[in-house]
Amino acid sequence: MRDIMVPMPFDKLIKQCLTEYRTKKSLFDVKAVTKADENKKMDFCGRELESPLGVAAGPHTQLAQNIVACYAGGARFIELKTVQRMFGEELGIQKPCIRANDEGYNVEWSSELHALEAMNEYIRAWFAVKVVAKEFGLGNPDAFQFNMSVGYDLAGIQSQSVDGFLNGLHDASTTKVFKECKEYLLNNLNLFQNVDADFINSIPAHVCNTVTLSTMHGCPADEIEKIAAYLIEDKGFNTFIKCNPTLLGYEYVRKTMDEMGYDYLSIDKHQFEVDLKFDQAVKMINNLLKLSRVKGVTFGVKLCNTMPVEIKHEELPGETMYMSGKSLYPLAISLAKVLGEAIGDELEISFSGGADKNNIDKIFEAGIYPITVCTTLLQPMGYEKLAKLYEQLHNVAYPVNRKLNLVKINELVENVKTDKNYCKSEVQRKKTDEHIDYRGVSEKDNLNCKVLCQTCIRVCPNRANTYIETTEGKIILHIDDSCNECGNCQYLCIQPCMPYRDRLTYFSSRDMMAESENKGLTIAGDKYFVRLESDIVEYTYDELSDFMKSVVDSIKKTHSYLI
Repeated sequence: MRDIMVPMPFDKLIKQCLTEYRTKKSLFDVKAVTKADENKKMDFCGRELESPLGVAAGPHTQLAQNIVACYAGGARFIELKTVQRMFGEELGIQKPCIRANDEGYNVEWSSELHALEAMNEYIRAWFAVKVVAKEFGLGNPDAFQFNMSVGYDLAGIQSQSVDGFLNGLHDASTTKVFKECKEYLLNNLNLFQNVDADFINSIPAHVCNTVTLSTMHGCPADEIEKIAAYLIEDKGFNTFIKCNPTLLGYEYVRKTMDEMGYDYLSIDKHQFEVDLKFDQAVKMINNLLKLSRVKGVTFGVKLCNTMPVEIKHEELPGETMYMSGKSLYPLAISLAKVLGEAIGDELEISFSGGADKNNIDKIFEAGIYPITVCTTLLQPMGYEKLAKLYEQLHNVAYPVNRKLNLVKINELVENVKTDKNYCKSEVQRKKTDEHIDYRGVSEKDNLNCKVLCQTCIRVCPNRANTYIETTEGKIILHIDDSCNECGNCQYLCIQPCMPYRDRLTYFSSRDMMAESENKGLTIAGDKYFVRLESDIVEYTYDELSDFMKSVVDSIKKTHSYLI
């Protein structure tokens, strides 16, 4: 099968949101839909925010339907996946690329879409989230934020494609996609009960006023400072720079990982030698704080980037993978401590290093926000965890004035080293030692799961797995267009199998079907192309088996956007 995602047309995106919520009270299979408390809000970079809960730049924020699902769950700060001048096959991303069955690992990096195609996708998502917020009463349509993320060097950020991305999300009014989305909504007001022309016309074209800079491990200090200064001074953005855990130094990182049960991690000491040093970072941050005050924008840091470790046991393809999740948290919160002490308690810190249900409220109480999550959403329950995280943060008093609580941050650093939620348990260590390698275990003999646990649906960041009702009961339906073969579902499958290869697949065309070996189907008008063995066979509806008729009927009823 191919590993290229195809963005969903805007009309199908909107129609699926409306149909699914009205019939099942879910959005892209997120059942725990959160209705925000519109009376509780805060300010972030001059705009309202209903909650400091967000989703990190990564696999959950690359497609419009993902972003809608994040908002539905309760996220109100959406860090759009990083763009750069390279895209697609140029990136050289090996597949599978994500593994999150305990701590997380990945071998991917920036958006697989061209920068301007990513811009279009994010503008579609901007409209879609505004509409579902208003139509279903999920919250104040003006109290969520999108945050751009760009990399990886100054030349790339100044390139035509990335500059167009920055300009287009700063003011989308002249973009073709903004006009098309607005026109579609105005021409189809009959679809809505609570959305009218005045609301559509009020949707602002200024999508983003914040940007996070992501640079590669080994990027020189002067290059990072030049890029950030450019984003502040020339582009006028509120700017955050993503810091690497290597700022803590090799000895601290190695000792912490060993004490917490991650002694099996192979950490390359050379990486610490070529990365930005702590004293360089402090000097750079102070320089950029002064510049931001002069320019009247906000500057801060994002903690933190993933941690490179060597691949030793075929966990993923390649030589180096990037660690995230519970093992990254002790490093990220330690970095918050040392930077806060060095710069001062007025340093603004956004956070994404292993935040989850066991720490997210404590991080917020320490004056660190927005707090974005990723790895925890790639694990069982997936997007369904967002509602609980929203509730946890909602129960914390929102700050009037932003300031770090260095005492609480220090307590978090001290406590995490013996916290069973973040230390590697003996049980999990044994599972790590006995893990299945990245090639997975394929099981194509039966389209029915032994136990339809639906884990593969919840943990798929791209919403590429769903379920349908058939004559044989509920079965998993894999959606080819939404899949980039990240492979996370195969590591969480209890069967085990490879859901993105072994389950019935819906293809957007016969040609796409021909590029795959998956059992599946596609619908083209009154023609039905089906492959349950080796060949693709064309049928009329009446010629289909009872099972395939039930598949088609279910798709038309609950997933009509696919057709």
